[in-house]
Amino acid sequence: MTEHPKPMRLMVIGAHPDDAEFHAGGLMSRWTAAGHELMILCLTDGAAGHHQLDPQSLKSIRQNEAYAAARLLDAEVNIWPVADGELEPTVALRHKLIATIRRYAPDLIVTHRSADYHPDHRAAAQLVQDASYLLQVPNIVPEHPPLVTVPPVLLAWDRFTYPRAFRADWVLDTSAVVDRVVDLLDCHASQVYEWLPHTQKLNVPDGDRLVWLKTWYVQRPAHIAKQYAPEQVNYAEAYEISEYAGRFDATLFSLPAQP
Repeated sequence: MTEHPKPMRLMVIGAHPDDAEFHAGGLMSRWTAAGHELMILCLTDGAAGHHQLDPQSLKSIRQNEAYAAARLLDAEVNIWPVADGELEPTVALRHKLIATIRRYAPDLIVTHRSADYHPDHRAAAQLVQDASYLLQVPNIVPEHPPLVTVPPVLLAWDRFTYPRAFRADWVLDTSAVVDRVVDLLDCHASQVYEWLPHTQKLNVPDGDRLVWLKTWYVQRPAHIAKQYAPEQVNYAEAYEISEYAGRFDATLFSLPAQP
């Protein structure tokens, strides 16, 4: 395992509050358990994702949910005041993202792939891709010093195949932190117990919702492990390396298997 003289910084950039936990909850859990630093950046306010709550109420609820999850990880969270469902890869937001990344100076970035069902996810992926090279260009957003080294960008797993299926370049065993990921998702009650069951026609029991949540959630890391990981790994997350950012060396990001 590579020893690090100081904590490394991970930035997980999601389109909505809860995207980071769903797509990289295992990585975030192992990362912070190893003593490294984490920023969760949400590019929209999440105010559209509900079938009963009005946008203003939902925005406040989802902000509080994101803060609660971040506290479990001792992470920083940053939520942009962009309307849920209306994220676009504009030059203005690209510059805002460049400034945010330069200020935090992450060692590693995780975001969505551009092959995704949600327009906000695709826009987030495009914004990160468009910002990557420009992070080192002094005349772009000159009020924030350019980065000397562009950090690598990892793209989180998704099941979509158009225009190109996911490619597993780095597979992370998350078996030891599944319960922690479930706790993170449990913070996002408006989504995992209300909105997603509504859209996916799921029946949430009246009893122990946390038990139901774990049973439902682990299907994802179990599927990823079965498809990409060695046989002895029960649960995993998989990531694709973006060719538009810095070089990714997995040996630099070795993390203890146990939290």
